[in-house]
Amino acid sequence: MPPDIDPDIICFKHCKSNIFTFSVPNHCPKCNQSLTEAENLCPFALPPIFVNATQTPCAVILRPSTGDFWSDFHNTTNLHIALTDADGSIVEFDQPGLTRTVARRVDRSRWGQCLLILQVPESWQYEWEQQLHHVVEDRGWRHRKYDEDRLNCFSFVLEFLRFLRYGDYWKYADSRERFSTEFIVPKTRTVAKYITIFRRIREHGYWAELDQ
Repeated sequence: MPPDIDPDIICFKHCKSNIFTFSVPNHCPKCNQSLTEAENLCPFALPPIFVNATQTPCAVILRPSTGDFWSDFHNTTNLHIALTDADGSIVEFDQPGLTRTVARRVDRSRWGQCLLILQVPESWQYEWEQQLHHVVEDRGWRHRKYDEDRLNCFSFVLEFLRFLRYGDYWKYADSRERFSTEFIVPKTRTVAKYITIFRRIREHGYWAELDQ
């Protein structure tokens, strides 16, 4: 599938279970009963969980360092965090140092499927752009050398958030652990559940959980 398109995961109720499939079948995959006239199926599509970075301005975004979420994500996967500007360009700090890639030149296979950590409302976009310029230019990130443990993509994003002072995010930006616990871990847990359901449907044709 294209990296910026989430698969359609449908959930409906049957056999006292929530059954997940890619489409509502004619027969229940669990009991083989016809669903044509079944009542109270209540089917709905799970909401999209990922965003295309270039279509998500003024945001903090997260993706696997290699590969994509649906195929390659596991609990031990290394993740890469970056920023977008008002035009959807990617501003990131990685092994090549600080780079800005304009939206039209962004590699969709890398940035078409990202987890959104934060996006400011339109009323904050001017401040976002000003602070992003300030951190990039005045604070000398272009002259800093990447270090995988001490000075990495996370360091850059957290410093930016400390200067932006938006919402409660900046209050946690003095600690990678605190920021991760508050804003990243809850979202990666949700992603992990989505991906588990997706992979089980792909393998077995459906997945069922008891309706509690």
